Amino acid sequence: MNLLFLVEGATTEYQIYRAWLSHLFPDLKFVARAEDSTNNSYRIIIGGGYPSIFSRIESCLTDIKNFGNIDYFFICLDSEEEACQDRYDEVNDKLEMLKAQVGIQQSQSTHFHIIVHNCCMETWFLGNAEIPIKSSYENRSTKFSAFQAHYNILVDDPEIMTDHPPNHYYRTKAKFHKAYLNEYLRGFGLPYIQSNPKIIEEKEYLDALIKRCESTSHLPSFHRLLNIWKNMRKI
Repeated sequence: MNLLFLVEGATTEYQIYRAWLSHLFPDLKFVARAEDSTNNSYRIIIGGGYPSIFSRIESCLTDIKNFGNIDYFFICLDSEEEACQDRYDEVNDKLEMLKAQVGIQQSQSTHFHIIVHNCCMETWFLGNAEIPIKSSYENRSTKFSAFQAHYNILVDDPEIMTDHPPNHYYRTKAKFHKAYLNEYLRGFGLPYIQSNPKIIEEKEYLDALIKRCESTSHLPSFHRLLNIWKNMRKI
């Protein structure tokens, strides 16, 4: 089984997907070049942000056609300020147009999946409700207390959280979610650096997110990805 991922960001998404794949698909090896995807491998391409990621879809499809060795192609990006379905439809329309241009037929054996993080990948990371239970350290900032009073991500679905609380302005919803994550993790002694998200890469963190999905209806966009991966692991 060979997987190809096109991810929006060069840091967080690239590192997290690589780490999570190593946990859930330990038999797959990471490869850097299309010609190395011979058997049981995965490759991750950086999309360069939105909308630059669209320019990378065509080159990925060309590799899929020319090498004929990709079983699953994932396009992963944030919805940001857009509705999740709107961003999905936008990418799907582009994908179908480029598939026709490249000459990929409906009979192509590759499975195509568009994964939209609602609203960003950090929104998913807010779904770890195990941290306060397992941490022996607690030093909540006044900012975190204000965030939690505005919207308690330990109880309510982080994907539904929208605007920032009064007296705390953020230009976009995604920036607020990232700030909330920073305050949440630091409040329990877990510093988070977007360019080096080691704590999120750990299997224990992933397990906590999976538990949140399985025990609640929360994080539906993440749950969708988990269901795809679960079905793949049964093959």
